[in-house]
Amino acid sequence: MAKSANQPPRSLGLGGDGDEIAAIAEVERQFAVKLDYTGSAHWVTVGDVYAALQKALPLDHGASRNVWPMLAKAISQGTGVDGNAVTPDTLLLGEGRFDRRVAIGVACIAGVAFAVARHWWPG
Repeated sequence: MAKSANQPPRSLGLGGDGDEIAAIAEVERQFAVKLDYTGSAHWVTVGDVYAALQKALPLDHGASRNVWPMLAKAISQGTGVDGNAVTPDTLLLGEGRFDRRVAIGVACIAGVAFAVARHWWPG
């Protein structure tokens, strides 16, 4: 069945192979912030990442109209999904994947471990 061009994507299709780490890292890079991964086990949608990003941004920047489009573009960059079509309800992980909360939580923990390793052993 063909997908209508005017419907938002149901999912970014991320899912357990490291692409979710790259997507979150790209968001952090684009905004020059470090997200708080404390609640990452509950990130299911792009809107959840947006909420975490809002907390990480300075107050004056967080209210900018440019935040959402920049986030949508950054988080969907390596997925093949058009960032302009991403909505807050767009799922991070592909449907039918293993438990989304566990996957995102593990991915974020792995991302933190990677960042720490890069800090201590740059190269």
